[in-house]
Amino acid sequence: MTDVHLDGIARFVAGLHADGYLGDPVWREVFGRVPRHVFLPRLFVPLPDGQWQAIDAAHPDYWRLVYSDTTLTTQLDGTVEPDPTTGPVAGTGTSSSTQPGLMAAMLQALRVSSGQRVLEIGTGTGYNAALLAHRLGQQNVTSVEIDPAVAEHARRRLAEAGYRPAVVTGDGEHGWAGGAPYDRLIATVAVPAVPPAWLAQIRDGGVIVTSLWRDLGGAPLVRLEVNDGTAQGFFLSQPGGFTPTGGHEQVWLFAPDGSRAMVEDATVHVEQYGPRSLWDEVEAGYDRWTRAQASRAGTGSALPSPPPASTGSGSTPRTRRSGTTAPHTADRTAPGCGPGVRRTAQRAERCGEYGGASAAGG
Repeated sequence: MTDVHLDGIARFVAGLHADGYLGDPVWREVFGRVPRHVFLPRLFVPLPDGQWQAIDAAHPDYWRLVYSDTTLTTQLDGTVEPDPTTGPVAGTGTSSSTQPGLMAAMLQALRVSSGQRVLEIGTGTGYNAALLAHRLGQQNVTSVEIDPAVAEHARRRLAEAGYRPAVVTGDGEHGWAGGAPYDRLIATVAVPAVPPAWLAQIRDGGVIVTSLWRDLGGAPLVRLEVNDGTAQGFFLSQPGGFTPTGGHEQVWLFAPDGSRAMVEDATVHVEQYGPRSLWDEVEAGYDRWTRAQASRAGTGSALPSPPPASTGSGSTPRTRRSGTTAPHTADRTAPGCGPGVRRTAQRAERCGEYGGASAAGG
């Protein structure tokens, strides 16, 4: 790194401090010592047309982006890695490096002490694990990642940065019993409820910091203290916004009469609630559009195309969620699944049809 880059890192840390994320001077020093760029050698940047361009350190915006308080996308569609030698690509973000300010707020909420052992759920790039390893010692940090390729990338980058915490591949909802008990657990994914395995693997008096997911949106951060297999605590002022554990991205439609519908982007699983079948109405509208488009094809005129199909998520997806009340049409696969369904959902989201829609993601 050049002196210019070092100055950029110093400004990055100072900015986090000024914004209220790094009040703890020890964590402030840690953020200044652990290089984020090592964990982000390549990344995707969104383009105005909905596609993504991969960049690396040769790009003029690379250093500014890496040392900014921004979530950065590192994988598309579960398999597509950034390759700066190729042109723009389409896809949905499935893994990312979390916004540093959010990471700092969660790390400070852990209130760790020297020698304490921490379980991290959701390794991602490995940057957060490196921060923990620098603060507590690598022997005291275990990180669980569901995606084997993401986990392997994180191990290599952690080693390059000089850290070797335990990075294991597995379902984060099950924690990691092999290293239990732990003093602290931090999850960079959202859960609808704290999994029993987490409670079982944390010592009495230990702390869990995670993000709670609810089907109708919202993912507040909570800090919970564990005792006798139960946990209680309080909400943090910093919002979360992580992808649910095991979850696929969801799009929700709402109507003033209480009707609502949910479609999962990856599985095309649909649930509908209330007096109206909103997703059926969306599909019927899209079918009318495609028929009208086809009828105009021979005249040389055409209807405007729906917006691009991407709804954009952040962290690695993990499990399916369902509604909180029984849907009147359950476990139904949407007709015309695939790109058409995603395109219709995105149109409803952007155009505010049926009272507005909400896309869930990290």
